[in-house]
Amino acid sequence: MRPAAPAAGLLLQSDWDARPLTDPGHLRFHGVRMTWTSRAIACCLPLALLGAAPAHVQTADYWGGYAGTHRVPASEAARALTWAETNPADSQTLRALGVKTILYSNPNRIEPSDTMYRDRDELFAHTCDGSRVTTHAELRMTDPRANALLDDWKSYVQSHDEQGHYTAVFEDEAVGTAYSAQQPCGYSLQNWIAGEIQLQRRLGYPVIYNALSDMSGGSISPEIALNASAIGGMMEQCYAQSAPDTRASGSRWEAAENTELQMARAGKYFFCYGNDLTPAVQAIESRLYTYASFLLTYDPRTSVLWEYYGTPSGGHVMPESQLVPFDPVMRSVPSIDALRQSGGVYVREYRNCSIRGRPIGACIVAVNPDSVTHTVDFSHWHRQLQISGSGIFDGGNVAVVSQRPASDIPPLQAVIAFR
Repeated sequence: MRPAAPAAGLLLQSDWDARPLTDPGHLRFHGVRMTWTSRAIACCLPLALLGAAPAHVQTADYWGGYAGTHRVPASEAARALTWAETNPADSQTLRALGVKTILYSNPNRIEPSDTMYRDRDELFAHTCDGSRVTTHAELRMTDPRANALLDDWKSYVQSHDEQGHYTAVFEDEAVGTAYSAQQPCGYSLQNWIAGEIQLQRRLGYPVIYNALSDMSGGSISPEIALNASAIGGMMEQCYAQSAPDTRASGSRWEAAENTELQMARAGKYFFCYGNDLTPAVQAIESRLYTYASFLLTYDPRTSVLWEYYGTPSGGHVMPESQLVPFDPVMRSVPSIDALRQSGGVYVREYRNCSIRGRPIGACIVAVNPDSVTHTVDFSHWHRQLQISGSGIFDGGNVAVVSQRPASDIPPLQAVIAFR
């Protein structure tokens, strides 16, 4: 469950994976569904002719409404945002500026104060003694197989979409019995996921589910099966975690990387939601670690970065998102293990990189997610990325400085370097 829930540039098509992205209709051009070839021509030919590059990777944040900042004008936010979670009125404003909009909902855990709450027994999951399954606080777990739940969720979504304009519906806590004090009678996760899939399909709207952080050790969340009915999923604690251990490491870090890879292979959006609430100016090393981890396995079509570092403006997009690598030397990465070098560092090299849309040549991303120092050969790399200040709306900056990185990378640190 995200800390602030309830209340989103130009995207360069990936040239290392030609599979089309499952999309809720916003790749339609004059009413005709575009094929991969026509999308590539429409997107990339103008870029080639103009020498343009994306201004930033795909980003997401809250904006306006009752969960997002009101200190950043929409026109300014749109220059840094790809996706925004917002209310109906503000969704109209952002839509006109080209930002994809998200409607928050949680049909899976409800309490009496929620808009969707109805005191009808058929909505809820029950224990074998007939009592309603409790979760945290006053929340009760619903049953995704209940027709009454579908009716209520659809009514909620339709009423908000009629007032605004949404690209997708966010479905929070689609994680089976995670966070629940009891299990429903006769429960199995497989059957619960099957119920969620049918619920999403019958809703009739594009869905982004929150369940990818439901991992066991180093394994990918079983709820990734919801890709069968959704356009994408969210992982909380994605590389950036709540205190005290604000940087993901070990098997959890590996699972996040492998999830990002699998979502890209499936052509589904991967919303990488970092839960580190540290003020951005105090988290420079953590921010670099998070961003480098994200870039190791990212795909510009599917990977979306959603951070939560504290800023004066209340906006959470960081300036480092303006570094955009593409054309990787290793195009196909079966798992994160394929990027691990003999020295213990995970490395990926890109032939072309840009900052704020300006080409800066090749770059290399190196991450040490372990508890001991590892080494990497930077002999051919003479510059590195430098992050300073706060968020992108608060004067934060990213630059390339002429300084060869040290070959030793300490625990839980990262380097992004340039020739």
